[in-house]
Amino acid sequence: MKYLIAMTLCLLLGSPAFATSTIPLDKAVMNIFELGIKTGKNQQYDEVARSNISSSVRNESGTLAMYSLKRKDDLNQAYMIEIYANEEAYKKHLDSEPYQAFVAQAPEIIEQKRKKDVVPQFLGDKRITQTEKTINNLVIVDVKPSYQQAFKNVVLPEMAESLRVEDGVLAMYAATDAKDENRWYFYEIYASEADYQLHRETPHFRAYIEQTAEMTTGKESIPVVPVFLRNKGKLAFSDR
Repeated sequence: MKYLIAMTLCLLLGSPAFATSTIPLDKAVMNIFELGIKTGKNQQYDEVARSNISSSVRNESGTLAMYSLKRKDDLNQAYMIEIYANEEAYKKHLDSEPYQAFVAQAPEIIEQKRKKDVVPQFLGDKRITQTEKTINNLVIVDVKPSYQQAFKNVVLPEMAESLRVEDGVLAMYAATDAKDENRWYFYEIYASEADYQLHRETPHFRAYIEQTAEMTTGKESIPVVPVFLRNKGKLAFSDR
């Protein structure tokens, strides 16, 4: 079964929409940071984050995507999601001038920083041009241990199919907690709310919901809004 799933993903990700070289998932790095912003420092944080993201994605070959987002109900709670080609690329980013500038200003604008260690399972995107309509979802799903592989076999092809056939699906990323493989993190970007609603009506999404209904023990949708989104695009990493 795993071989068949891998072959399906190879075919989907090998389509023109994903015309790019693939890198084994065990080489890719995905980071999820939770950041608490000090009161009155929101604008300063946004400016520093925007500068770091813009320069890093533009100038660092191994920095593939960086996304700044915040909770809708608490703009002092921020998230930073980053994707790198490999560990070496991540280390180069940490030594870069833009990141060091971010670090230098962090103590006066950030009061809390937590990193979620995750293992990438699926990383796929298109080149993103952020507009006022762009939306994103951040979801945590807990899967029953006995269904871990079955869940993976359903969700990975669904994400690949969504990117392949839906113009409004701009990015889909999935990762598991490094300390608990049954906890999944999903980050998705859509061109608009209308595109997201269209996605929810597609046969592949409805099949995913139906097939995994008994596989999970909990789901948390974190209400977030995009602040600054940048990527290189045509990313196609999959567990195969």
